[in-house]
Parts: sequence; structure tokens; C-alpha cells
Amino acid sequence: MEKTKKYTWRTRKDLRFSFLNAFRGIAHIVNHHYNARLIFLFAILAVILGFFLKVTNVEMFVLGVTIMLVFITEVINTLIEDTINLFSEEFHPKIKIIKDVAAGVVLAAVGFSLVVGYFIFGTRICRLLNN
Repeated sequence: MEKTKKYTWRTRKDLRFSFLNAFRGIAHIVNHHYNARLIFLFAILAVILGFFLKVTNVEMFVLGVTIMLVFITEVINTLIEDTINLFSEEFHPKIKIIKDVAAGVVLAAVGFSLVVGYFIFGTRICRLLNN
């Protein structure tokens, strides 16, 4: 009699499989979470604007780090909310605080990105509009 193979979370250990799972995770976030799609869209627009306005390499690096900061905080927020929802869909005041704090971290990262965007793009856009 042939045994059926039992799969666990640790069954596959090769690097290619790990990358495939990571890309599936990113695709899931972008495809199923509206805020992640917005972040992705604004990131693309910011990079295009950076090339169009000829920002320096250092400014483009700062822009990239800022984009990643916002995206990572959104992913962590989603992970926290989805994990909590696995255990309880019912309202609880402490769960609300946890979810609000996680969302607040994303809001702080977005606020920081707006400040960075102002310093990188502000004078260039004003100069472009005045010409």
C-alpha cells in the first residue's frame, strides 16, 4: 500500500519556491486590498514624476525608501487586521485599539511621504507651472 505524502509548512525548502510564495503574497495584497492598490498606483506616479522632473539619484533613493516605508506599513497593518479577524470578527474595544494603532502607523508613514514629496517635487513643480 502506497503512503500519501503529507504536506506541511516546511515541506518545500528551495529558494525558487520561497520567491514564488513571496510574489504570491505581494500579488494578494495588491489584488485584494484597496489601500495597497492606491499605494502602488501613487508609487508608480511618484517614480514617473521623478524621472520627468529629473530628480537626482539621491532624491530618487529617498523617494524609493519612502515608498517602501509606506508599502511595508500597509502590509503590516493588513497582516495585523487579518490575523485578528481569524480569531474574532466580533467588536471588542481592545481589538479596535490595536487596529486603529496599526492604521495610524500607515497614516504616519503616508504623512511622512507627503513631506518628502513636497521637498523633492515642490520647487520643481512650482518652477514648471511658472514657465
